[in-house]
Amino acid sequence: MPAARRWWLTAPLVVCAALATACPAVAVESGPQGIVRQFCQADAFGRRVSLRDWPQFISIVEWPFEPAWDSVLLITGYSVGSPRAAEGGALDVDVDYAVVGQVSALGLETNVYVETVTFRVHAPEQGWRIVGPPPPPHIFGSRVDIEALHRSFAYGALNFLPDSVFIWQMFRSAGWNVAFERTADLLNGTTYRLVEKPQAGDVVVYLRDGLTYHAGLLEAENQVASSTLNAGIVRTPVDAFGGDVRYLRLIEPEPEPTSPIARPTRPAPSATPAVVKKPTPAPKTAKRAKHGAQPSAHPRVKRTGKVGPRVRRTPVAPPGSP
Repeated sequence: MPAARRWWLTAPLVVCAALATACPAVAVESGPQGIVRQFCQADAFGRRVSLRDWPQFISIVEWPFEPAWDSVLLITGYSVGSPRAAEGGALDVDVDYAVVGQVSALGLETNVYVETVTFRVHAPEQGWRIVGPPPPPHIFGSRVDIEALHRSFAYGALNFLPDSVFIWQMFRSAGWNVAFERTADLLNGTTYRLVEKPQAGDVVVYLRDGLTYHAGLLEAENQVASSTLNAGIVRTPVDAFGGDVRYLRLIEPEPEPTSPIARPTRPAPSATPAVVKKPTPAPKTAKRAKHGAQPSAHPRVKRTGKVGPRVRRTPVAPPGSP
């Protein structure tokens, strides 16, 4: 079994090139509703996926690392509601998004619906801040170069490596012929299985309201290597990312086919990899992993947990329908 290669990512991640136009200035507002409005406005103009602009979120959010997303939602607009009391002196603010599609490593998926994200904010000594886990980016569809964004999610870019591509490339570099799966599909796919007792080389997934929003590779008992937008490839404690944690182990795939023709592969990242050990083989009756991930749907998300954005979606008729 070939050993995993070692990389070091010196340049932070950025997907700003996939935005069609420059981002205008974002108004600074105070108070819980103003903080959420400030976040949504900057997010809609693509500033959460821009290394240059991400520092403006430091003072309004509590998560230190922004996941290296492998998908974004496209919107036509949003509406920020009024604050209401929540647990522990916090406040909840609902934001209704008019969603028209999603761009991911699998391409563009069009789907028109209204999504309601509940942001929880509280006021520590630094002022009002939004509690994690973070919701995925919601960007105005008119400002996105969809093809460029799709390519960056599928293959990475000059300084950008989605967390799912990081995991996929690490297993491939260790000699495993694994199928690529988006972060949101890791729990429901056939490439990995849930385990209760993790070991080095397992996949660590982080959930927000039951859906996977970030993933990395377990290097040691309490050390995860993962790809982030604002800090590149990082090694952190397991609890550095919010939400519920699950562990997945690779189901042993069939070996690479022998062929004189070189197989095309994705570009190798300039990153520090996790240690990927040979996973514990699944029972012989396990099914072979399917090649190619299937698009995930947009289910209604049941509110769980005490903190973090909560999402519910309301389907609407496409424009022009009776």
